Amino acid sequence: MLTLDDALAVVLREAVPLAAEEVPLAEALQRVLAQDVEADADQPRFDRAAMDGYALRASDADRPPARLQVVGEVRAGQWPATTVGRGQAMRIMTGAPVPPGADAVQPVERTRILADGQVEIAGEVAPGANVAPRGCEVRRGEVVLPRGRRLDPPALAVLASVGCVRPRVGQQPRVSVLVTGDEVVDAASTPAPAQIRNSNGPAVAAQLRQAGAEVTALGVAPDRREELAAAVLRGLDVDVLVVSGGVSAGDYDLVEPVLLEAGASFFFTRVAIKPGAPLVFGRRGTTLVFGLPGNPVSAQVTCELFVRPCLLRLQGALPPVRPRPLVELLAPLSNRSGRTSHAPALVRAREGRLLARPLRSMGSGDLVAHARANALVVMEASRTHAAAGETAPALLLDSFLEDDGAPP
Repeated sequence: MLTLDDALAVVLREAVPLAAEEVPLAEALQRVLAQDVEADADQPRFDRAAMDGYALRASDADRPPARLQVVGEVRAGQWPATTVGRGQAMRIMTGAPVPPGADAVQPVERTRILADGQVEIAGEVAPGANVAPRGCEVRRGEVVLPRGRRLDPPALAVLASVGCVRPRVGQQPRVSVLVTGDEVVDAASTPAPAQIRNSNGPAVAAQLRQAGAEVTALGVAPDRREELAAAVLRGLDVDVLVVSGGVSAGDYDLVEPVLLEAGASFFFTRVAIKPGAPLVFGRRGTTLVFGLPGNPVSAQVTCELFVRPCLLRLQGALPPVRPRPLVELLAPLSNRSGRTSHAPALVRAREGRLLARPLRSMGSGDLVAHARANALVVMEASRTHAAAGETAPALLLDSFLEDDGAPP
């Protein structure tokens, strides 16, 4: 079996980024930039007031209290009509251009309006105080967003600020999802004895959509060769086919032979991880193929570890994998599988530390324990035990951001 790192390297090697396309800014959320985006002008474009107050010459306020003649007002969006001369000040609003002649802004809280058209400056003002100089944030031609950046709301704001209203982004991968198993029935139905509802289909499809894919659900195929083969063929006219179930060594695990008959070749069929050792990755023409385990937690974990990075790489994301910070364990963990294990845990940030409480789980079929987790604590194959208080890397899941404030 390949190690996790070696198997992931194979997946990323084969996931050649797709072509780029332009999309409207309103449709660019979570897409991946296929270009470096440069500033079209200095930002700010002018010396900008950082506070409401009075624009003045700092040298006029070096012996407070100073009385200055008010010569006008400038609002945000308005260009100053006059110059501030010696002994003068101009009322100014946050975001407005600092008028010529002025080199500082005194906040309105430190001023007093006088009856004769003057303003009293209550304290000294240093040159440059409360002024954002032109170009202090970004210079024209500077890269503000690099190629490979996944676009979140702050990135969309940057695109808008530089006039990039049709960014070039990587194409969204087209992915088909097929679930297999005679025991699997639709989630809306009542299972008969020995049957289970289809939880893998909705869960895996949702993971793929979160990774930016356009997903087609192929439903459930039974463990019968002809029907499974027909379903697989329907799903191969895409960028990635994901099949859940039927990849173990049982008599009715038919996914591998069916894929081979359809013309696929495999790069690996097992990975030294827990959960999820039976994992198929291959190619049929331009279509990448994943065969995930049928156990629900195994399917979700292997999708997170391998399919998600694959989809992000196809879109050109850099990097395509999540960081794995160290967490401090609040309870012991063991790993006697001889494989790299991923244990469900609840992680909370407390006083600058990440604290992880491993969750009780009954194994790769325990969907509820997995849903309660917001992280997977990683223990390498060589590490058989970790005591409370020791640290281990953790894969922080999307739900980690939804910290409810409860103790870990």
